[in-house]
Amino acid sequence: MTRVLQVLGRSAGGIARHVAQVTETLDGTDGFTVDVAGPPGLPFAMPNLKYPVTIPDGGRGHLEPIRFLMGPLRDDGYDVVHAHGLRAGIDACVAARRVGVRRLVTIHNLVMGETKGRLAGLYGLAEPAVVRLSDKTLAVSEEIATRLRRRAGRAGDRIEVLYLGIGETPEATRPAAEVRAELGLDEASRLIVTVSRLQPQKNLPVMFEALRSVNGAVLAIAGQGELEAELRALVTDMGLVDRVRFLGFRADVADLVAAADVFCLSSVWEGVPLAVQEAILLGTPVVGTRVGGMPEIVENGRTGRLVEPNNHVALSAALREVLGDAGLAKAYTDAAGVALRARFSTERMLARLKELYAGA
Repeated sequence: MTRVLQVLGRSAGGIARHVAQVTETLDGTDGFTVDVAGPPGLPFAMPNLKYPVTIPDGGRGHLEPIRFLMGPLRDDGYDVVHAHGLRAGIDACVAARRVGVRRLVTIHNLVMGETKGRLAGLYGLAEPAVVRLSDKTLAVSEEIATRLRRRAGRAGDRIEVLYLGIGETPEATRPAAEVRAELGLDEASRLIVTVSRLQPQKNLPVMFEALRSVNGAVLAIAGQGELEAELRALVTDMGLVDRVRFLGFRADVADLVAAADVFCLSSVWEGVPLAVQEAILLGTPVVGTRVGGMPEIVENGRTGRLVEPNNHVALSAALREVLGDAGLAKAYTDAAGVALRARFSTERMLARLKELYAGA
């Protein structure tokens, strides 16, 4: 029996869903027991959340979670800890090293330019530190792996690219016409959907600016975050109140995306966003920014459209192109589905994790 403890920080997005998928799939199969240590209050059920622990985002307050994690790692017979993210990775690796448990970390995102001052310096040190503390560091994209190797020096040979896999194919549960009616759309309206935390990373003001030049289109935003009041005020100032829907947290994201004419991201940085993969699987064309792992999911002009970040003119043109040509949109989604399944194989990802958990 190989006992694995998954550790994650305060993530309600793709990281948490990935941990839930791995835990649910591998626990109790092929001699693996998989438990989770993570924050309480996630917006969906996390299987086997056995150890509630909150790992701070900044540079302070980490002694407490390190000491907490040492307890189960030492006393409950775990063979390997698999942490997700920089801060969770460092805390879990420090705890595991002290009690002699093997250490695996997946890095889902990098420290990007919007992080300023002392905090940026701390996170900049965290990237090479987590590689040196771990026995193996998994990067979810080539872009992340390249930067980690550049920063990690001799420890760079511990880094491996492992795509997260696409998981179960999402399914819409309601007809598109019903969803669109709920949003107050008439037959002539075009629907743009984004699934996005309301944070600076997602750069929603650029999407609003692009929307101004896309006649007859309505933007629906599924997500919540600290910028909601600011973004609502901006939409009012731009005269877009009738064309932007703030939907908050939604449990029916698949219904929304499947009903959309296009899925859009205007981010200034990304890892390998699960929401984009799900849009492709649902048959919705993708328009996004050429950042992070996005080019590893979408090939511009073949499986979707990518533009440079912070360019509302280019984003608007790409949206109009896809919305204006149904044949082109279908060609993009057909090609994207084939490419996604070939590269982001869930079976391959799970097989490699089992090898690493078993000590290969």
